[in-house]
Amino acid sequence: MAVEATSSLLSCSSKTHFLFNLRASSSPSSWKKFTQLANFAAKNRHVCRNERPNVSCSAAAFAVQETLEKTRESIMASGAKEMMPKIDKSGRFCSPRAAREHALLVVYAACLEGSDPIRLFEKRLNSRREPGYEFDKSSLLEYNHMSFGGPPVTTETVEEADELLRSDEEESAIEAEVLSAPPKLVYSKLLLRFTRKLLVAIVDKWDAHVHIIDKVVPPIWKDQPAGRILELSILHLAMSEITVVGTRHQIVINEAVDLAKRFCDGAAPRVINGCLRTFVRNLEGTANTEASKASKEVPSEV
Repeated sequence: MAVEATSSLLSCSSKTHFLFNLRASSSPSSWKKFTQLANFAAKNRHVCRNERPNVSCSAAAFAVQETLEKTRESIMASGAKEMMPKIDKSGRFCSPRAAREHALLVVYAACLEGSDPIRLFEKRLNSRREPGYEFDKSSLLEYNHMSFGGPPVTTETVEEADELLRSDEEESAIEAEVLSAPPKLVYSKLLLRFTRKLLVAIVDKWDAHVHIIDKVVPPIWKDQPAGRILELSILHLAMSEITVVGTRHQIVINEAVDLAKRFCDGAAPRVINGCLRTFVRNLEGTANTEASKASKEVPSEV
């Protein structure tokens, strides 16, 4: 089943900060994202350089610089496990968060291409590496699945702005290296199987969930489906994992909100949270109704 690029929710996307590359040797464009603790803008970053001194701006810039240093130290420190991706003995990602992120990448790319997500996943999985390609596994240790965006940051001097941009470029380079690498070098076998399981669930429930999503998303998302492919893909991923895979909805909703915080902008995390909670309530209501009907149909013993 191919995911068609229809006006219902699939067509060209205006989002350039989330890129999926099929070729390991290609160079993905940098998407604007910053570290979680520094609280930087994920999409619409505005770095202001003021000529006149500003006390509040200077304090903010100093705080940002200090936070940057602390963040870098915490990532390199062995005790900051919550900021580090989970790596197995083979040196590959092995956390469910990485599998969900990978599945989202594939679904998003399939939507843009109008192709089947499973075939796209297998094509990339089995693609040959180009001669001379080498993957730096140390980038996996620096890759941060919990890097979220935030409001724009204002700086006082050119040096401070350059430092922020340099940090952004370093993180973007690491993400580009990891996300464009051959999956077998990045994800464990168990994780790749889980990713495929998620994709099969998404394809299986796609048509049914399109109608459900149309009922729960806000009107503005319906009016701008081309600019909301990423958000709608997150909803498809979460709903399919709940209904087909059977993961507890509390876990799935939290993961979906984190994906939205990481890759989307504006109120998307809050909207996705509300949509999924409505979906779960309706799902539980339907299940209770069916159970009640079944109990009434069972004849009582004399």
